Amino acid sequence: MKSKSVIWGMGSLLLVGTISACGSASKTTPAATGYKAGAINRQYAGTTITVLLPPYGAMPQTQLAKFTKETGIKVNLETLAWADIHDKIVTAEAAHISPADVTEVDWSWVGQFSQAGWYTPLNNYIAPKYLANAINRNVFTINNKLIAMPYNFGFKETTINWTDFHKAGITKAPTTWAQVLQDAKILKAKGVVQYPVGFPLSIGESNSTNWYALIKSAGGTLFNSKWDPQFTSPSSPGYQALVFEKKLYQDGLMPPGVVSLHNAQVQSLFASGEIAIALTSGPLFMSSFKNPSTSKVASDHLQIIPLPGNDGQRTGTFGLPEGLGIPELSAHKGAAAEFINWWMEKPQLLLSYNDPNMGNPPPQLDVLNQLAKENKIQDGSEIMSILPTVKPLFSQGTPVWYPQFSTDAATMIQSVVEGHMSVKTGVTTLASEVKQMVQSAP
Repeated sequence: MKSKSVIWGMGSLLLVGTISACGSASKTTPAATGYKAGAINRQYAGTTITVLLPPYGAMPQTQLAKFTKETGIKVNLETLAWADIHDKIVTAEAAHISPADVTEVDWSWVGQFSQAGWYTPLNNYIAPKYLANAINRNVFTINNKLIAMPYNFGFKETTINWTDFHKAGITKAPTTWAQVLQDAKILKAKGVVQYPVGFPLSIGESNSTNWYALIKSAGGTLFNSKWDPQFTSPSSPGYQALVFEKKLYQDGLMPPGVVSLHNAQVQSLFASGEIAIALTSGPLFMSSFKNPSTSKVASDHLQIIPLPGNDGQRTGTFGLPEGLGIPELSAHKGAAAEFINWWMEKPQLLLSYNDPNMGNPPPQLDVLNQLAKENKIQDGSEIMSILPTVKPLFSQGTPVWYPQFSTDAATMIQSVVEGHMSVKTGVTTLASEVKQMVQSAP
């Protein structure tokens, strides 16, 4: 899903830092640090914490200065690309060094990080009111331990350019995969858009998550409760979703270059008007689509709609939230927890959403509800209508072997759509790889 910096932070500099030895092996608890959950005070004045986030998590320095003035805690903010953060965390933990005092924790990393014991459970660090209002909190919870606090929420949806649709004479939004194919052919035939549909097909999570989303929208699932693959039968949503993706690509309805693009780069195609259907987009991109400084279609009629299903009976989508976590090796857990609680306050959540380089929808339900009622969030009514259908991708929690599965799935999908491998061979091979992963898992 990630690499959103291409959209949110066009031209922004990624500050690539070295592994920060900001922590030690000492472990502390709220009782040991004397920190009261949710407190914002000066008990840690003089402390400096390191925060490691993607560019869209880069809270402006002017706002961080307010935090320092209020608490006396200085913040050293480092930004890295999403995938690079994961690599840095893994490398640091292997060296028994804290990667930072507060870091990005993606939904897809939860199983790996929890299994390894790398992150401090936040249950007793976060104010109860923020816990109660947190959207997608369950995605970061394993064995009743909250390892990260959501700082945004995301889910897979479809974004369409109604201006292009109307030019082609299309008046109804697609609800099925067949309708997507039909509308795309009309848009192409009438010369409105040469390649109407876009979603990434490079080898990475931004590819594989689109396949998961299509499976979810068609009422399917990747695995049963025993982690047995559910995508090998030709009648399964997983198999049919691959057939659909392959047809879109092979019929010339997608830009040939999508096989080398990640999610944010495809969203850039939508923002530049080169595609009319961002099939598996997310609400985090809408603020950038509507920003004239980052989008050529800002004045067009754009709309978020639920993901089309295989038979028109949409069955929902899954959440892709990102959270703030505290590594177990951090030596400044109390100050780090104070920072996370501060981030959950309304002014920070609003700034994180409204800043054009961030664009994070507020993950606190009361704040989101207020924005929707005041019509201050892009496509607020559509977002609020889809939100109840957002569920975790894995009901039993993200497995520790998920990162490898995601890479293998993306490799398979790319090979299938380019015609190097049949759908049957692709799903059979992936299912075999899954069984090996499950057997080898600790």
